[in-house]
Amino acid sequence: MLRGVSPATQEANLYTWFEKTMVRHNERVAVSDERGELDYASLGRRVSEIASALCALGCVPGTRVCLAIGHGIDLVASVLAVLKLGATYIPLDTRNPIDRIGLIVSDSGATMIVHSRENAELASRFGLAELAVDGLSRAGDAVPTAPVSPSDLAYVLYTSGTTGKPKGVGITHANLANYVAWARDRYIDSPDDRVALYTTLAFDFTVTCLFPPLTAGASIGVYDGVRDPMVIQRILADRRITIVKITPSYLYLLSRMHIGERHIRRLIVGGEDLSSELAARVHSGLGGVEIINEYGPTEATVGCVTHTFDPETDRYGSVPIGVPIPGMRVHLVADDGTPARDEGELCLAGKGIAPGYLDGDSPAFTANPFQVGTVLYRTGDIARRTQAGNLVFVGRKDDQVKIRGNRVELGEVSAAILNHPMVVAAYVTTVREHGSHALVAVATSGHDLTEALLRKHLEQQLPAYAVPSSLKIIDALPLTPNQKVDRAAVLTVLGKAQR
Repeated sequence: MLRGVSPATQEANLYTWFEKTMVRHNERVAVSDERGELDYASLGRRVSEIASALCALGCVPGTRVCLAIGHGIDLVASVLAVLKLGATYIPLDTRNPIDRIGLIVSDSGATMIVHSRENAELASRFGLAELAVDGLSRAGDAVPTAPVSPSDLAYVLYTSGTTGKPKGVGITHANLANYVAWARDRYIDSPDDRVALYTTLAFDFTVTCLFPPLTAGASIGVYDGVRDPMVIQRILADRRITIVKITPSYLYLLSRMHIGERHIRRLIVGGEDLSSELAARVHSGLGGVEIINEYGPTEATVGCVTHTFDPETDRYGSVPIGVPIPGMRVHLVADDGTPARDEGELCLAGKGIAPGYLDGDSPAFTANPFQVGTVLYRTGDIARRTQAGNLVFVGRKDDQVKIRGNRVELGEVSAAILNHPMVVAAYVTTVREHGSHALVAVATSGHDLTEALLRKHLEQQLPAYAVPSSLKIIDALPLTPNQKVDRAAVLTVLGKAQR
């Protein structure tokens, strides 16, 4: 249970948790960026200014509000302002193609957008009520904190879809409360902790960097990792930062730097499979830093299974993903739907399971045969249980992969390639590069299609991480004797070693 928060408050709006923290720690620094810092009292006033302006535009409980705000203090304040009003926030990754952003805006049912100056042109495209946070300073009438139901949506995030259409996942206040209550107690040791927030809010990874520190009296250091892919250098140089959440791909980059700094005492690693070799290298390089491997799909609210890296026992293969957090349950399920003894599909149940996708039913959400009246989420991941009781990620049942921590359906990438009018056939796969996965693809065309034209086409349809790093136009897809695409032959054509 969240320290200092009564059981009755557990189901409340996260903003009420922040308010209680604000009262206890009003003079402590809450958030900082490259331009300065705000204490809790000042952050509360900034939140009220934004909430008052949103209210004047007609924002009420249940309103869905898109966020297109540059990385800085106002990004944090705007999230809190939306929650203060009992509304739902929908982060937009402004690096995505405009058609993809437009699809998310339309599908989400958003009626408002909060933006900063650099995204004003983007915000004006969708016919939503707009609020520009730049220069907004005068608060209107005081806005009370709206009550919320545990089943009300706190935020909506979009994940990859097999058809090329992203799927909206709505996370309720009850879902969020279960994760934040646990993460606060596990990750934040004192108000002196400072957590780095640097990735896009469209990645649920950042939930860990937002709410646990702000409900513990700790602070957030905001860095613009959206525009600066090497922002980890600035984070490592900031001796005030004690906690960083990071993907294995980015952790690999960190491991290649000089990492003798000792001020970072905890790394929370998520989004991809974590190799023991990489974990050991970073653990040693950062002077025995604690590394927590956190597993969880967006549909199960950020993270729901965790393991603390042990250099003595986690020496080979993948670092275990561990055991479920309080409020969550894990079932390993065989192909016939019965419980698997040692290895099977990893299925999740409990307080963190989202009510489903915005566009309706999905076979991934089913009635839980192991506990009547609850929902089971089928992750599609295969896991095995060790003798010590820890879960270890084995692979996928389908063709879904993680690229730089982002979930990508190979079918979505194939669909985007085939959407080009000059493409006849396509094949997409992955290879291991630099300790992580990389997308590669080939396509056939009966026309004079160039790789540059096809890449430009993909960049207009897909987020950057879903555009294959290697792409080649070939005469025909190589096939095996069983008439399946010959992956080894494709990798040879691309100049990639088979892995």
